[in-house]
Amino acid sequence: MRPLFAGWGWRAAAQRQSFASCWAQACAQPSQGEWHFALLQSRRETPAWHEFEAWRSAAVPEAGCSAWPENAIASIDTPSASPRLVARFATGSVCEALALHAARQQGAQAHLLLRRIVSADRLATLAIAGLALPQEYSETGVHP
Repeated sequence: MRPLFAGWGWRAAAQRQSFASCWAQACAQPSQGEWHFALLQSRRETPAWHEFEAWRSAAVPEAGCSAWPENAIASIDTPSASPRLVARFATGSVCEALALHAARQQGAQAHLLLRRIVSADRLATLAIAGLALPQEYSETGVHP
């Protein structure tokens, strides 16, 4: 099954419904695979961490989860660009940068499959990256 990398960003006040809102929007897009979630280590120190974990355990318990230091995403070029985030994290979108960073740990040819989406309450963001498909897939349509 194809690995998919979901980069998550959130504010400290995010709730389970914040994550569910992002996930519902993402699931409206055709993407099936083995899920890996990526977040900033600093997000584990927010009240929303427990909300995220509760949501993840109920919604996608099989998803792996990795936390990265803020400097891991610095200077990653993202299609979305917020001046506030560029000033704070040296990248335009935390979730897009995390998705790309996590995917690139598995292969250099990572690309965004789903650009940044924002929860209905504007407290969480999500982006999805994947690895480039092998040449034989694009020729045959059969995933190895």
